[in-house]
Parts: sequence; structure tokens; C-alpha cells
Amino acid sequence: MRKFCAAVALCSIAVLAASQAFAATNSIPYADLVGTNVTFGGSPSYVSIANPNGWMQETNGDGSPTALFDAPTVSGNSLLFSPSNYVAQASGAGGNDSALGLFQTVITATPLFTIDQLNLTEFGDATLLGAASSGTGVFASLAGFVRVLEVNGLPITPLTIGFNAGGLQNGSFTPGTLGTTGLDRNTNGGTTLWSGQLSVDIAAALALAGISGNATKVELALDNDLYAYSEFASNSAKIQKKAVTGPTIIIDVIPEPGTAALLCVGLVAMTLRARGRRA
Repeated sequence: MRKFCAAVALCSIAVLAASQAFAATNSIPYADLVGTNVTFGGSPSYVSIANPNGWMQETNGDGSPTALFDAPTVSGNSLLFSPSNYVAQASGAGGNDSALGLFQTVITATPLFTIDQLNLTEFGDATLLGAASSGTGVFASLAGFVRVLEVNGLPITPLTIGFNAGGLQNGSFTPGTLGTTGLDRNTNGGTTLWSGQLSVDIAAALALAGISGNATKVELALDNDLYAYSEFASNSAKIQKKAVTGPTIIIDVIPEPGTAALLCVGLVAMTLRARGRRA
């Protein structure tokens, strides 16, 4: 228990250091991408305090210019990442390391569509070697917010929806509960595959806030971190985002036909029905 508390304390210190580094580090911008029913990036009229320099970008928490997420691609309504540098590894007595990445973008629905849900899935593996030790392990976290900027195409006072999969709010990790107890050398020697899932129900959050209509523009800020720590000289710990095939990180946007589209369909149906009666 003492070693686990030390690991949690390490996590708290690292998160604080990450927030300070994010504030002081230049961001890595990415080109806008157009999906089937949504656009990632663009130049919104809303000026974000969290994201003043660009509308699709990442910030590396260790202050280096090396990209962690790497430039995404788009497929349908999803952003796909296949990073090569997203890894944390530690070895020896008292070793610790972290990979701290913040990704931000604005997502805008194309006309006649709304943004009802956002899902995130990521994959990786962890390798823990050496003597059995609860003080040697790894964990990951997904935290951040979705900020609704427009409803039914009109600006609103922004509504912020926070999420924290590491704390098991809106998401989970498999195996174990990465972000809380994580994986340690006592129970997970060798290499273990892991995955994380996150889901944000934007439509439900708007309804809960008493806002009628559906989101058409949102801002996403995703703090996605990896941690590794080692207790003994013979120990090593490594965690990375890695997939055998396909993308390693997937951000899925679930757009639905908007009220205007449904109204148009209804009017067309009524017109066709009226014509049928006259014939």
C-alpha cells in the first residue's frame, strides 16, 4: 500500500508538472481535416483561452518539440493516430518517466448535422521485468473536456463537459484500472496488452443543462498521459501506445441528422403525400 500511495503521489506531481509545461511550451499545429459530416480544425469565431495558437494541435508536456500524437488522418467522422514516440519507460532503483501529451481541436458539424457523442479508444502494451514489486509498474490516464460552442448553428455561452477515464468517470481501461491502481510487477510480469475507452454523451449533457437543441460546434481538449516507475536495480517498466495493425488512438465523432434535416424530410414527405392524394 505504501508503494502504491507513492505511485499516486508521483502521478499527482507529474500532472501538476504537465500543466505547467503545457502553459509554457509551444504547440505543434496540424492541418485541418474534413470528415464525412464533421470538420476538425478551422477558424471559429470563439477564441479559446485553452487553445489560443491553433485549432488542431498538440503540446508535449516535457517541453521538447517532439510530437507524441503525430499528425492525424481522417476516416469517415474519426481522427486516427499512429504515434511512434508515445512511450514512458523507467529502470533501476527509483526510476520514473512520463509521456504527457495534450491534444486540442475544434470539431464543427457540416450543415444539417449535429454532434451528439464523442468516443475515444486507444491501444498499447506494457512490459514489466525484474523482481516482483508493487513499486514497479505503469499506468495511463485520459482526462480533459468537451466545450460546446454552438447549438443548432448558433453561438451559446460555452458549456464545458469534463471527463476523466483514469478516475473511471466516462471511461475505463482494460486490463486493470489504469490511471488508478495501474499494472505492477507483482501481478503483471512480462508484456501485457492494454486498451482504454472513453465516451462523452454531448446530447445528454445539453439536456441535463436545460439547453434545447444539439451541438454543432465543440472544442476538445484531451490530456493523454503515460507513466512508468521502477523500485529495484533489477526492475524495468515500459508502457507505450502501440497497435499490431491499424491506428493506435481513435477519436470517433457521432453526428446525427439535425432538426433542420428532419424537418426538411418531413416537409418532403408531406408534399409527396398531398400530391398522391390529388392524383
